[in-house]
Amino acid sequence: MIAVDSIRQPTDRTTAQALHKILQYAPPEEMDIAAAYITGSGMRDLIKVFENALGKNHTTIERRWLTSFDYCRTEPIALEAIRSLPNSSVRIFDAEFCLSRDCTPRVPFHPKAFFLRNSGYQYLLAGSGNISRSGLARGYEAGLSIGVDLKVTPKTSSAVQSIQNSQKWFDAAWDGASPLSDKILSWYSGIFESVDRQKSPAITEDDIASDHPTNGALKNSDLQKLRVCRNFWIEAGNITKNRGPHLPGNQLMMKRLTRVFFGFPPTVVPENSAIGTVEMSFGGGNFDDYSVTYSDNKMDKLVLPIPGVNGPDSYDKKNLIFRCVAPGRFKIRIGSDADKKVWLRNSKKIDADFAMKGGRKWGVF
Repeated sequence: MIAVDSIRQPTDRTTAQALHKILQYAPPEEMDIAAAYITGSGMRDLIKVFENALGKNHTTIERRWLTSFDYCRTEPIALEAIRSLPNSSVRIFDAEFCLSRDCTPRVPFHPKAFFLRNSGYQYLLAGSGNISRSGLARGYEAGLSIGVDLKVTPKTSSAVQSIQNSQKWFDAAWDGASPLSDKILSWYSGIFESVDRQKSPAITEDDIASDHPTNGALKNSDLQKLRVCRNFWIEAGNITKNRGPHLPGNQLMMKRLTRVFFGFPPTVVPENSAIGTVEMSFGGGNFDDYSVTYSDNKMDKLVLPIPGVNGPDSYDKKNLIFRCVAPGRFKIRIGSDADKKVWLRNSKKIDADFAMKGGRKWGVF
């Protein structure tokens, strides 16, 4: 039996949906993934596809990830997330040459393909989308998947031969690529997080123009910095007493579209509507889910750990910093005025220091 499916994104069949279908129908024992680049948001969305299709069983799959440093588009945090997955290994195409040329490739690495197999089935899904939020579900992408039941499909069939020839291509590229060592990742992270790169990040599919009203909105170049930076700091000011008149509040009002730092697109949503959830931890505590919403005051609102429970005694007039430690996961701490001066200086280096109408300062670096 031969199964064929097409990607018609974003209308009625996305890359994520096509992959989900394969995972459910023929849960793989092994998977190879080749992608030109991988973003943090894309990695977070891809893990959700695995979890929704297979639950915790997805961690038993032996996975090989092959990507590149071309043009500094792959995000280090995405590579760290891959390395943290059980049974996963990652290699970088022509890594050392690319790094020695400030991430300009000798030959561009541009595939987007998933190879999935178990004892009875082989699948190949190939398309135009990278492992990014846009590439998996939101952008206009096209592609095809082909699967074969090895028990009933002749080995001489064109479908079997095509999948196996493509698998040989992957194996050859894998054998010639560099394992992602600590040294190579540190080298790449240093380039990716350099002042020049943070000031003018490489554009990816996740960088879309905002359709919010332009009056007072962040510029597209600002949003690109919010996407790539690891740290977001803000003067909390006076927090609204959302928990009652005698209790410290835990709803932080932020500049509209600050949501991009937390991994969400800058698209228009209705007032008082949910944007999504992120995982946060204060003071080394457990990570829990907290919501991001768009408020009727035209600001992004982030719910924080409850004061005195899993948060500090109060957030009022504190200097807060959020550090992204994994896609969709953030550690919070409170800083002194001296800390804030350092944060502000770091943000100024990349032209990413801002202030809200009320005067509260914030930035990223």
